[in-house]
Amino acid sequence: MPSVRTYPTKGLIALAASALVLTTVLALWRTNRQPSLSPLAHPIAPQPLPAATPVRVDTVDRLRAACSALRQQADPTAARRSLAGLRKDLSAMPPSAAVAEIRKFLNAKTDASTRLGFKLASNGILDEAPTLRTFLLDELARIDPASAAAYSKTILAGMDSPDEWAVALRNLALGDGSADGRALLEEKATAMLQYAPWQQNPSIGYLEAFDVAVYLGGTDLLPTLTALVQSDDNPAIAHAAFLALDRLVINDPAEVLAALVADADLMDGRESTRADYFARADVRDPRQRQLLESYLLDPAIGTAELNTFAGIYPNANFMLSPNLLTQNITTDHDALASRDAQSLVTAQQWLADPRFAPVAPQLQIVIQRLEGFAAQARGQ
Repeated sequence: MPSVRTYPTKGLIALAASALVLTTVLALWRTNRQPSLSPLAHPIAPQPLPAATPVRVDTVDRLRAACSALRQQADPTAARRSLAGLRKDLSAMPPSAAVAEIRKFLNAKTDASTRLGFKLASNGILDEAPTLRTFLLDELARIDPASAAAYSKTILAGMDSPDEWAVALRNLALGDGSADGRALLEEKATAMLQYAPWQQNPSIGYLEAFDVAVYLGGTDLLPTLTALVQSDDNPAIAHAAFLALDRLVINDPAEVLAALVADADLMDGRESTRADYFARADVRDPRQRQLLESYLLDPAIGTAELNTFAGIYPNANFMLSPNLLTQNITTDHDALASRDAQSLVTAQQWLADPRFAPVAPQLQIVIQRLEGFAAQARGQ
């Protein structure tokens, strides 16, 4: 029986991909009110009171107090209140002053666990932060993106925390659009993805940082990602690499698929995964059709891989999640129906072409599936 696609929400596989962040508040400092004065009971003119001298509470002291409080708190709810209170205090300050106070605190290398996770909001900002330092790095980006990008270079000069690196890479990407900034971003993203100590027991922040590769695009990080997708002993890393590669194919199929055609060794041992990627090719684009034909006609492609391809082509499955830097791309009903229709016509043409005789069984599977989709789209 042919498989069924559901329109218009077909092809969507929701994946709540790792991620976590803070949203709450501890009122650490309160504003003192000057008591009101009762009017005098006798007709003597009141003497003016001396002007009150404003007392400035150093935010660094406030940050240190919050750090100390977090170390003593076992309740994540209390941590959320504390962090929300700090955010309110920082928001009330002039941005330059808030940036200066945060930098002073970060330079002191003091930190405390929040007992919260590393959780992303839909805009890439943290909903929860696992430490006070990651919270403050996130706040820097909210207050002053350029200053946050500049301070990222301090974080990226050492390798102390994968979660801090994840936020620092995001801050660098968003706050420094220069050629030098992009070059540094790629250099540090490559270093992070290849850093073995962080791969052993990857934090959520480390896994989220794979989105930087998607943001950078192109094929420079393909060797790194394809090596990681083959990590049999580390399924979390392999899955993160798979998702990053998949989204690279979705964003720029012609360039990435061309690289996979040019170097078959890149996916050695992950042939079924390669089939998933080539099944994303859209034959309405002449370049993608040419690449797909080269793939199907390659005698080195085994039967198992071709069967995987036939079972999913055209691949319209999408993983949905909040990401550090990029937005998810999906296909609407009309575009998907148009792609299915052209894929069916093309598969029928290939089946009639003697060059494709070795893959005729797989093409027949593809045609049967797509005819079922076409009938469903017509309401039959």
